[in-house]
Amino acid sequence: SFDILCTHPMFGPQSGKHGWGGLPFVYERVRQKDAPRCEEFIQWWDAQGCRMVDMTCELHDELAAGSQFVTHFTGRVLARLGLRTTPINTKGFESLLQLVDNTCKDSFDLFYALYKCNPNSEKQL
Repeated sequence: SFDILCTHPMFGPQSGKHGWGGLPFVYERVRQKDAPRCEEFIQWWDAQGCRMVDMTCELHDELAAGSQFVTHFTGRVLARLGLRTTPINTKGFESLLQLVDNTCKDSFDLFYALYKCNPNSEKQL
């Protein structure tokens, strides 16, 4: 007799380092034996300012492959190019440098798990 509440805060140390306000926190109530306990957990994250998103695990995986995996994959590919700041950076180039910085500060294990543990990620390549 236990609850199953699947959760995924869609942020990590880099994107959440200045606070969690407005950042998405995905959850699905899979099985609730103690509904008030699950709601208390969800409400705690909501009170921290997270944008709570009630979504099935299947939809989460589909959307995460198209956003989170693609972001990390692109950042890792750009890092391999050895991009460096220049005196004439465009705003777009600055965004690319920031993408490389943000994604490469996360562990390779995270990147690998985004690919290996989500069957939807391979479809993005």
